[in-house]
Order: sequence, then C-alpha cells, then structure tokens
Amino acid sequence: MRKLNKKIISTSLLMLLMTVFVFSTVTSSEINAVEKEFRGVWVSTVWGIDYPSKATTDEDKLKKDAIEMLDNIKDMGFNAVFLQVRSCSDAIYKSDIYPWSRFLTGTQGVAPENGFDPLEFFVQESHKRGLELHAWINPYRITATPTDNSKLYATNPAVLNPELTVLHSDGKLYFNPGEPRARELIISGVKEILDNYDVDGIHLDDYFYPDKNFEDEDTYAKYGSDFTDVNQWRINNNNLLIKEIGEIVHTKNSKVKFGVSPAGIWANKSTSHLGSDTDGWGTYVNQFADSRYWVKERYVDYIVPQIYWNIGFRIADYETLVSWWSDVVKGTGVKLYIGQAAYRTVGVEPSSIWYGGSEIKRQIDLNRNSSFVNGYCMFSYKSFLKNDKLYAMLKTSNKEDPTNDGTYFSDIENNPYEENIKYVASRSIVVGYDGRFNPEQSIKRADFVLMLSRLFEIESLEGLTGFDDVSVEDYYYKELATARKNGLILGVGDNKFNPEGQITRQDIFVMTYRAMQVLNMINTDIDSSVVDGYVDKNNISDYAVEAISYFTQNNILANESKAIFPVKVASRDEMADFLARLLKSDIMAIKNFN
Repeated sequence: MRKLNKKIISTSLLMLLMTVFVFSTVTSSEINAVEKEFRGVWVSTVWGIDYPSKATTDEDKLKKDAIEMLDNIKDMGFNAVFLQVRSCSDAIYKSDIYPWSRFLTGTQGVAPENGFDPLEFFVQESHKRGLELHAWINPYRITATPTDNSKLYATNPAVLNPELTVLHSDGKLYFNPGEPRARELIISGVKEILDNYDVDGIHLDDYFYPDKNFEDEDTYAKYGSDFTDVNQWRINNNNLLIKEIGEIVHTKNSKVKFGVSPAGIWANKSTSHLGSDTDGWGTYVNQFADSRYWVKERYVDYIVPQIYWNIGFRIADYETLVSWWSDVVKGTGVKLYIGQAAYRTVGVEPSSIWYGGSEIKRQIDLNRNSSFVNGYCMFSYKSFLKNDKLYAMLKTSNKEDPTNDGTYFSDIENNPYEENIKYVASRSIVVGYDGRFNPEQSIKRADFVLMLSRLFEIESLEGLTGFDDVSVEDYYYKELATARKNGLILGVGDNKFNPEGQITRQDIFVMTYRAMQVLNMINTDIDSSVVDGYVDKNNISDYAVEAISYFTQNNILANESKAIFPVKVASRDEMADFLARLLKSDIMAIKNFN
C-alpha cells in the first residue's frame, strides 16, 4: 500500500462556489446559468408593524391580511418571505411550548377562532405563489416592553421557568443565554416548527445579548469556569446556540436553510484588526454575536447583515460594508444577502437621500455588481405600502434582474446527472447556450484550463512564454501560460498543449488534482490500491493513478458500475457531476479557518 502525506487543505478550494466555470468559449449569445437572485422581505408581527393590520381573533380578517400581503409581495418581484413567527416568548402558530402572541390576537394565550393557524396558512399561500417562507424567531426576548412583564400567560415558559430569565436594566425580560436549559428551550421551539410546518428556512435576527451590561454574574460563576473572561463566555454561549440550531435544522430537513441577520457592523477596525473600516455600533463587542465566526464555521447557510445606511455614509458606508461582508463569505459557500432599510424611505423630505427609493435602487445595483452578493432582504413590508414610488421602483428593478430566467436548461430533463448539473449551475459554475446545456458535448483542453484558472482565482500574468501551438491572439493564451508556469498543467510534448483537442476523463481528474496540490489543498494519505476496485483499472494511465485514487477515496468518483472510463472523452454533464460531487464532499470542510 503506497501512502503520500499531503499538506492541510486551504480555503482556496472553496472559491469554487463563487467563481465562473467555462466549458467552452463564452460568446454574447450565451445565457449564464446563475443562481436566481434571492429577494426577501421581512414581515414583522411585533407591535403589529406588518401583520396583522390589527390584532384580532377573526380568522377571515387574518386570512385577508395575509393574502393581500402575499399578493403584493409577489407583484413586487420578491421570492421569499421572512415571517416573524416568534417575536417574544410567544407564537403565531400552534405551539405546545409558547403561548399565542398578543400581537396576533390582542391577548397572550388567546388563539384565533376556528383553530386557524397563521403559519400554516402563510406556508401554503406562499408556496402557491412560488415564494419561500422562512420562519423568523427572536431567540432570547421574552417581552417587548416592560409593561408586558405582568401580562405573560400562565403557560409561558418564562413563567414556568423564571430561573432561566433575566430582568435587564431596560426593564424587559430575556432568556439567559448562559443557561443551557434556556438554549435547549429555544432549540426545542425550532424543532417544533420543523416537525409541524413545511417552512423553507429558520431565521434569527439581531436580538442577542441586549448590551454589555447584562446581569449574568451568577450564571457566569456557575458555568464559566473554563473561561477567564466573561465576554468570551458570552460569545461562546451565542456560538453554541447558532451551531446547535444549524445542526438541528440540517438533521431534520437538509432542504431547509438556516440564516441570521445580524446588525451590519460586526466590529470596527478600532476594536478588531479583522473589523470593517467603520465607526459604528458593532455586534461582536456589544452583543457578543460573532457572526463572522458563524459564517467561517459554516454554522449558517446564509447571512443577512442589516446594512441600514446609505452609500457614502461616513460612519458606516454601505459599499464598504458590502465589501467587508463579501470578504467574510468568500470561500465558505455561505450565501450573502444584504439587509436593506426600505423603512428609511417612508415620510422623508424630498431633500433626503432616501426619498423616493433612489438610494435603495443604487444599493440593489451595487449588490448585483458584486460577485459575492446573492440577493437582498428588505425591512419591512409596510414600507412599500407607505411609499408608492418605492413600490413601483422595486417592481421595475426586479424585472430588470438578469437572473430572472433562473437556471433552467431545456435539455437536461431525465439526464442521470440532472440534479448535479442544476447544483453547479445554481452556483454560477456552468453556463448554457440559449437555454440549453448541451450535456453530451465534449470539452476542449484549453477551456478546461480556463475553468481551473477561474475556479482557483489564479491571476493571469503578462509576458510569459506560452506553448508553441498557442497564439498570443488566442483568448486563452495568458491563462495557459500562467497555469504552465505555476505547474498546474503540462504539455503533450514538443512544447505543445493541443488546446483545441478534446480532454479525457482521467486528464480532467489529474489537472484538478495537480491544481489542488500546487495550491496546498491536499491533506490525506492516498491508498493507490483503491483503483483495483475498477473493472477497467488496466486502462488507467500511470500518471493518473494518484489523482483517481484520491478522488475515489473521497467518494467523488464512486460509480455503481465499478468502471472509471479513464480514456473516454469527457462530456459536459460528466464534468458537472464531478464538480458537484467535489463541492458536496467532506474534503471541502474548513479547519482552523479563523
């Protein structure tokens, strides 16, 4: 058994998720198969901000408000709804843990008539309109105002478990993040939603510790012995909550997404060298919410920083923060949606930068020009009803969205690799031609090198000597010369590369593996005997054994027929399948990322 020790995996491989994969020459007639822009809207239920229009037990009125809202949301071009289902220690759905919300019916613990369940209705009606429905919860907040403290229903978990609560200096009650049982209570609420409702996501907003002066000294003394600093203990408490919610979500239903929308500033450079070039209120210091860490550890599927400031704002510039968050998600696979302040356009003077929605439009355009921003979420729904210009602007803007046509290919139905083709297409890794994917078309050697260069973000160098059969006028000249210099590719002999030639399956595996080696991405012992499991092992060239062994060990090349077809010319659908398997595999895991 031959083993090779390799270096630790780097994060560069994860750049695959965000870069362009070109199978052949990109022309103006091509249609990019990019992931459809995510366009969410927050629907707040606390204080009746968005839903319902007035607290009531009336089933018909609650349904009417929901239908009107969802029709408008669909009309404006949104494709996702973030419904606040638990604004405090209460619920707008049938729960065995939390009482009915007073913001829904007027009195905590009082249910809507006829057994009506708003969350169930919202899920059904959203899906009818092609909208995602994400269940939005506030984990720690028990009461929204001090006067609510005396109005908690008898079965409220805060009443049943007062030892898990803290009366903060703002006069409101909170579940204590340092109490393990409080965390279990919150997670149990998430489980209940996942068990009973066909939601598309679980969503947390920016309510963590209310501030730095939280009254948890006794809790720290009880549970914080492993920490020398109370602040690090608090950060760990939030980290555990996010990690465990993510695990529950993905265990219960792998199709459900989990995300958080922290305040827009993680930390300023003045408090952390990793922070943004801003001078505002940061969540890491003030709320002990290490949202950067949650992204790097991939505890979340998406992050929605609430960047509620305008482009050019001195203290917290929108563009600066979009750039900072883009750098945070880069290489992680976590989606970045920008939280935008639609509410700022309401009731402002014509002299305001927010007037009429023009600033919101500028921000959307900036988002769309970013390689790492996958969409936006607006706060909140009623803002559009209070501003006709904003409503009209957004509707028009969303029709202009270049991803509106989605990732549909007319020629992949029933293709054995259909799912994985869609997987890589949704991540902007493959392109189509006039709505077709051409799955059986072969790939040129030069175009595969372009793919590697873009996947691994290798900057093309000027003035390099190329292969004799590659002209400086060729669109791939610099990429091939750079890849050659960096050792990513070898020629076919006599200083030639055969750029227009077809590429075999084993050469694709070898090129990919070699690129990963050069970029120090391999960390495993390789057992070359695994190729003995292929019935056509004798067709594998000696130079390809190591690469095929590596990808086989990691279940990238698992094949029910036990054949690898090494010398077969690679087709586009096979390449998509290979990349999808690579992207989904455990070798993508990040270690010691921070």
